Amino acid sequence: MENKVVLVVDNISAKTKEFTMNYLPQDFEIVFADWNEAVLDRELPRAQIIVSASKSISPEMLAKATSCRLVQKYGAGVNNIDIAGATARGIPVASTPATNSRSVAESALTMILAVYKQVVCGHNALVREGKWLKTVLRDNNHELTGKTVGIIGMGNIGRNLVQILKGFDCKIYYYDAFRPTAEQEETLGIEYAEVDELVQKCDVITLHCPLLPETRHMIDARRIAMMKSEAILINCSRGGVVDEEALFHALSEHHILGAGVDTFESEPADNTHPFCKLDNIVLGPHNGGGTVEAVENVVKRASTNMISIIERGEIEDVKSVVNAKELNL
Repeated sequence: MENKVVLVVDNISAKTKEFTMNYLPQDFEIVFADWNEAVLDRELPRAQIIVSASKSISPEMLAKATSCRLVQKYGAGVNNIDIAGATARGIPVASTPATNSRSVAESALTMILAVYKQVVCGHNALVREGKWLKTVLRDNNHELTGKTVGIIGMGNIGRNLVQILKGFDCKIYYYDAFRPTAEQEETLGIEYAEVDELVQKCDVITLHCPLLPETRHMIDARRIAMMKSEAILINCSRGGVVDEEALFHALSEHHILGAGVDTFESEPADNTHPFCKLDNIVLGPHNGGGTVEAVENVVKRASTNMISIIERGEIEDVKSVVNAKELNL
């Protein structure tokens, strides 16, 4: 019998495991490594498919995966995968773009409102210290309605967020390296601005761009200094897009009103991170897209490639393969 081993390297959620088992055929052998190095060492040589949600797929791991025919990402970002190494071996690397866009957009909105309404600050004061900050918080509470919002990254997530913000009567500026047409801008109700202009104009700056060499530390000390004193910064993209040290100092000195951060430069983060000392920030564990609905969509889409590569020796969803051009797919 042909080896049909699918190795999931991460410690993924119970629901994600359930969906994986439901969407893959019963004759597939699914191994959940849960970050266990002993399991990885044992199973990597057998695995025809390696699945990663967040764990790095390093050159060392790929070297051990001598039977690998596909590296499948549960998610859109593939900066944790040695794509060059996979390509050199002729291994497709597939992702699941746009499957959790609505969930991430909703999370960005949640963070905007949580920062503006100081939800976490009020909660922590009541639960940890027994303080009732009803009047104390009012001086820094704000409405989102009528604010100017700057969205950096007008892909699927950015466009979903634009749709959500329509109910708040916001003026929306955006920046994207691949600018939509004038007709699309008019339909969406958005206006283009370069990054420097955007950060100066907007009350809310929310990031939805990939982490690339040109976007690393895009939001640095210089650009943070350009922001309004009552501006807030939301990062639901990748941690490296923001210079964390610069953001920490700006928040510590109250140069901007607040921030919402769901992604960190080094993950997983813990309570020793400098951000945890601040009371004007809302933090998340990089789970903006982690709804039940989104997880099912991710696994469902990924399963089509996993099934087709093992049963037919080809990729069904070629558009999801990030190195398709290099592999002539």
